[in-house]
Amino acid sequence: MGGGEERGGASKTASFWSWCNDDTKKAYGAVVLTRLIYAGMFLVSKAAFDGGLNPAILVFYRQAFATVILAPLALFLEWKHAPPLSLLTFSKIFVLALVGITLALNLNGFGLLYTSATLAAASINSLPVVTFFLALLLR
Repeated sequence: MGGGEERGGASKTASFWSWCNDDTKKAYGAVVLTRLIYAGMFLVSKAAFDGGLNPAILVFYRQAFATVILAPLALFLEWKHAPPLSLLTFSKIFVLALVGITLALNLNGFGLLYTSATLAAASINSLPVVTFFLALLLR
């Protein structure tokens, strides 16, 4: 068929948009976009560390920025639906956040300071594999 048309008279542009409307393909696109954002983050972080920025400072700014963005959303959108939070539960959440993501980001930052962005990206991408093997060992 001529004129840039496919079977059934649909144009290539319409075919592309119908391909993008598939939920499975949207999920793949989201994963690819997330990986690209992580790669960009590693490259920018490595450049900042090579310029003299302390990795702990970057982690602090990253956590502070996330808090400033997410706290108002949580307050306004979930205020009426949130169950009461006891001091014990709040303490557990705080310790988990401090030891979990903050420690992981600090270790990743200091590792990136002494190695390359390629190694940092590879180590982050290997986390699901390590988690899987730990789950097998500890079941």
